[in-house]
Amino acid sequence: MTGIILFRAQPFHNGHLAQIKRAYEDICKIGSNLYIFVGSADKFGTKRNPIPIDVRLDLIKGSLADTFEYKAALNRIRIIPLNDLSDEANNTHSWGEYLYNRMCEYTGDTDFIFYYSDKPEIALSWFDSTAISHIYFRFLPRVENLCATSVRISLARLDPLDRIALETDLPPYVYSKIDELHNYIVSAR
Repeated sequence: MTGIILFRAQPFHNGHLAQIKRAYEDICKIGSNLYIFVGSADKFGTKRNPIPIDVRLDLIKGSLADTFEYKAALNRIRIIPLNDLSDEANNTHSWGEYLYNRMCEYTGDTDFIFYYSDKPEIALSWFDSTAISHIYFRFLPRVENLCATSVRISLARLDPLDRIALETDLPPYVYSKIDELHNYIVSAR
């Protein structure tokens, strides 16, 4: 059974990092692997998806390297870019089938622990009954008052108070890149 996390990381923040740490602890207990799917890999330059996938992947890898035993975890954690199937708001079974097939393709497994932080009915709505029979859903609560939308708002303004808030909300590696991230966000359409 392989662990799966899915997020866009627009940008990667401490809430994502906390979820990865908790999922990693789980999968280590069962001797498995954790796959981090970074969604909307084919989208960037928009208000909702301002940051290109190569930058997002770097933010995740740099943050993992800075914050816990990444070298020991390297053989257990994989980071996979995942294009959208269609419109990002498509939460139909076709999206779930696409996601499940990518999970099987990249992991070589058919049974998964799917870590999520949204309402359970959202994650459950993606998959048909066949896929659901192969997925154990594990809720990971969000870090209170932290979401990528509010982080993007702070990165767009980047005034002194925003810099203080971002130092709390972002892993140190991501914080070191706030000027670059600011440029992506203010130039998004």
